[in-house]
Amino acid sequence: MVIPVGTMIEYAPGEAAARVVASPWEAGGQFNGTPVPIPLPLNAKALDQAAYDQMVAWYTPISDQLLRQLQYTPGIQPRT
Repeated sequence: MVIPVGTMIEYAPGEAAARVVASPWEAGGQFNGTPVPIPLPLNAKALDQAAYDQMVAWYTPISDQLLRQLQYTPGIQPRT
């Protein structure tokens, strides 16, 4: 699955998949609600603390080295 840059994705803990909330590349919202596999790719950018914490939860059991590659916006407190 290819997810274009700028696509907003929402995830609620306990759900089987995340879903597309908004896509800058399509005007009608036809992909809104489309399921997206989890965990999200390492190059996904966390836009808030909750999103960052969720990505950490997905990747922590695999490797702490992967946590260094997570991308996030200013104001998020990264895990050290």
